[in-house]
Amino acid sequence: MKILVNGENKELIEQTTLEELIQQLGVRKETVVAEVNRRIVQLDKRSGIQLADGDQVELIQFVGGG
Repeated sequence: MKILVNGENKELIEQTTLEELIQQLGVRKETVVAEVNRRIVQLDKRSGIQLADGDQVELIQFVGGG
């Protein structure tokens, strides 16, 4: 299936969850805000969100600095 992640096309296997996508991208789940089709998904709900062909995912990662 094809989805859009942060404006870039990405090919995924069927039945991929949002949590699995985040893991595949190597992003720490605690430091990222995830949005699917313009709806923010809470951290504890990500494993239950099954991605579908054509979904739009935005991942915003927080980075500390000073």
